[in-house]
Amino acid sequence: MSTLKKTFFALTLLFATQQFVQAQTTEQAFSPSIKVKALIHSRFEASLTDSIDVAGKYFANPVTTNFRMRRIELRTDIKLNDKFSGVVRVQLPELKGSSVGKVIELAYMDYKYNDMLNVRFGQFKSPFELDEQTSHEDLRMIDRGPTSVMFVNNSLASYQPGAMVFGTFMKSKTPLSYYLAFVNGSNRAVNNDDNSQKNIVGRLEFVPIKGVKIGANAQQIYTKDTSGLSYGGDLSIIRDLNDKMKLIVEGEYITGYQVNDFNADTTGLEIGDYTMGGYFGQVLLRSELNKSWCKTFEVGGKYEHTDPNTTVDDNAFNTITGGIGFIFTPDNMARLQLNIVHTDYEKTITPGGLMAANMFVTQFQLKF
Repeated sequence: MSTLKKTFFALTLLFATQQFVQAQTTEQAFSPSIKVKALIHSRFEASLTDSIDVAGKYFANPVTTNFRMRRIELRTDIKLNDKFSGVVRVQLPELKGSSVGKVIELAYMDYKYNDMLNVRFGQFKSPFELDEQTSHEDLRMIDRGPTSVMFVNNSLASYQPGAMVFGTFMKSKTPLSYYLAFVNGSNRAVNNDDNSQKNIVGRLEFVPIKGVKIGANAQQIYTKDTSGLSYGGDLSIIRDLNDKMKLIVEGEYITGYQVNDFNADTTGLEIGDYTMGGYFGQVLLRSELNKSWCKTFEVGGKYEHTDPNTTVDDNAFNTITGGIGFIFTPDNMARLQLNIVHTDYEKTITPGGLMAANMFVTQFQLKF
């Protein structure tokens, strides 16, 4: 870590410590509260394409249907007063994509100085990539897209131990929010980093008018005695069309590096030879039915282009997802989603020359 970054990090720690001491010497209303929440995602998956299994892989005799528990999680929100709060969230089964068997997703403490300055320490979600930032309690489609998954699997997003400062300016007019984090940047949810450097992650969000949010994020990564910059931009529009209908439109472009493949390289290639990227656009329309059997009906679609390595020809693929959903209770406490996922590949994925695959996925959400 450079001297400048060490100095900035030390100043952040010093400021947080000073504010903590000051808070202890100033009379604070001690009003502790603890809220415990649970979330369950159960789903059914079916491959609609011969020789493709439920994980989207080729097999001569594939498993084409599957029931599974996608998520079982418990979350505890702790608030001591207006300044100090924290979150602990554990998830079973093991984190998808994790090779270390960790179940702790979130475990962090917040100190709020004011709306413009907050400090967070612990393990939290890195402020990078729009699809990954969207809560899994309110995903537009059942799953985040393959581009998001690709960046998470290369340690460029998701749950990381570290420290972050964040806040919002002009909150009552045209909110401008910032996030600046220093995180391990290694595999998700691990206590020990795989190098001495720390990834620097930054994100800005601007709301010029109500319902419209413009975002941009960047992440400086350090790996294998080199570094590189990953970045992206996004747009989110959430508007009420009338008293009963809401429209959600979102899009993003993002680029970065295949860190895992670069670290495994033994041929002497540069990190720029492992560039990945992609973009997506999605639309979701929600209609308030307010019936006894269903409060909200939703219908939407998503198009996503994913390129695992931009320097390699014919390895990209396009994913089109269409879905409908039923929200039975307020705040998505009971929600049923049904998605059809079609994927086109630039090169064949089976010995027989197959270049496309279709999946059906349905998921029921229950939280309490």
